[in-house]
Amino acid sequence: MDTTYDLTLMPAAAALAVACTMTAAVLDHRHGHIPNAVTYPCLLGGFMLATISGGLAGIGLAFAGLLAAGLIFIIAFAAGSCGGGDVKLMAALGAILGLWPAIDVTLASLMAGGVIAVFSMARRVQWSVLARTVGLFALLLPAGFRDAASVLKPRETQHTVRFGVAAALGLLWCLFMPDFTPLSLVSNGNAR
Repeated sequence: MDTTYDLTLMPAAAALAVACTMTAAVLDHRHGHIPNAVTYPCLLGGFMLATISGGLAGIGLAFAGLLAAGLIFIIAFAAGSCGGGDVKLMAALGAILGLWPAIDVTLASLMAGGVIAVFSMARRVQWSVLARTVGLFALLLPAGFRDAASVLKPRETQHTVRFGVAAALGLLWCLFMPDFTPLSLVSNGNAR
């Protein structure tokens, strides 16, 4: 199955996707949510571009992209792991880009979100508390794993990754490094 695509051949879609994600990234970073006033016009614009450029087949690809990019986020939203703005942003990107670019941008965005999460966690770690806890765990380990594990109590915090930022980074990755996107790396690996 051919998963190749070229975003440079769809400049209107690429421009709309960049405008949508950059706006969402700024608002998500500053305010912690992505408003409907950003996502709904982008979703509608994606379907309009698909209709103009591909007719009924274009609408089908836009809908397939919407499902491919939005489905994982609908599941995450149902589990309480992301907000509704994240779902609508990714669905809009899917409608704008179509099936294969939507899958690629979604994978790249998830990877970017993972990197953001790791750096965010590392920034919040209290290293002296971590060192003391690991040391105490090591000292108690000879007494048994259950006793040692009792010192490993998680600290509850409310912290989330601003996925609008991750989506923008994923899109830019796919735009500016097309030979190194998640799908291109998989398809190039299979070609060897």
